[in-house]
Amino acid sequence: MDKSYNQRAALYYARVAQPLDPDLGWRTEDVQLAFLAGIESLGVPRLLSLPEVARILSVSAATIRDLVRHGELAFVHAGRGTVRKHLTFSQDEIVNFIKRHSERIHYNPGPKTARYGTRKRAHELAVERATAGGGRFDFAAERAKLGKKK
Repeated sequence: MDKSYNQRAALYYARVAQPLDPDLGWRTEDVQLAFLAGIESLGVPRLLSLPEVARILSVSAATIRDLVRHGELAFVHAGRGTVRKHLTFSQDEIVNFIKRHSERIHYNPGPKTARYGTRKRAHELAVERATAGGGRFDFAAERAKLGKKK
């Protein structure tokens, strides 16, 4: 087959079809996969590799491994390795992880405080204590009590 024909067919396919992962857009391996499969989309959604998941969640690969170790993220074991496992993740698992760990915090700063402190001065406290009994405070009686104690 002519190479230019393949390139034109790939360009046409990219214009009329949807990419396998709409968030990442068209990638070369997606187009190659489509041609190898007879320009048919795959029945199973594409699995994400460890670096892709780390980039989606904006964390390091070590953090993803820790999440797997503690059971926060479920992975698909792709390959035969028993010592070094090739971790791949389903897109649904990543979406569910994001939903589980999303939280909304509403910060209410409260009313604005006065510029200066709200502590009362000594004479304000004295007036408040004097008027606390309904405004009827007998200074003469209090003075007489203090005089008897001495």
